[in-house]
Amino acid sequence: MKKNVLRITPYKRHKHKWNKCKRCPLAEQRRRVCLARGTVPCSVLFVGEAPGANEDVLGQPFIGPAGHLLDYVIYEAGLRPGQFCLTNLVACFPRKAKAEGVNEPPLEAIKACAPRVAELRALCDPEIAVAVGKLAARYQKHDLELIHPAAILRMDVSQQSLAIQRCIVALGDAVEDL
Repeated sequence: MKKNVLRITPYKRHKHKWNKCKRCPLAEQRRRVCLARGTVPCSVLFVGEAPGANEDVLGQPFIGPAGHLLDYVIYEAGLRPGQFCLTNLVACFPRKAKAEGVNEPPLEAIKACAPRVAELRALCDPEIAVAVGKLAARYQKHDLELIHPAAILRMDVSQQSLAIQRCIVALGDAVEDL
């Protein structure tokens, strides 16, 4: 008779390894670690900047208003569940920086989280890496850069539609051959 053996996947090991991370001061500010959302491995890996307040509560990246907009862009560009994964440069909500009106996580946190992002990227083995926002583009090797959906949401309403369409077209062109 076969024993039920719990299969520990490389991604489950990754989650276990990083779920209690204390490598930087952001660990003391978070409620939950936000490692990734989506499928591992995947064809397209999206790397954003940092979790927001909504993400901090639920422990998944890109689930607030900016995440809903990014999901819209992703689906309109032709990607479907199972094809992509989303993460951020840092896995913890930079609560103090946000309270002070700073939208970027501290460099110390980005550097501390870089091995986690590199490990996830290796597990995902994507055909396309997408930097979501200028900060992600600065710190991650990428094939495509999209304007961060939070930046789109801060735009004048008259500019939002064009920015969204540009993202859809750019991403759609990049994934056309997948």
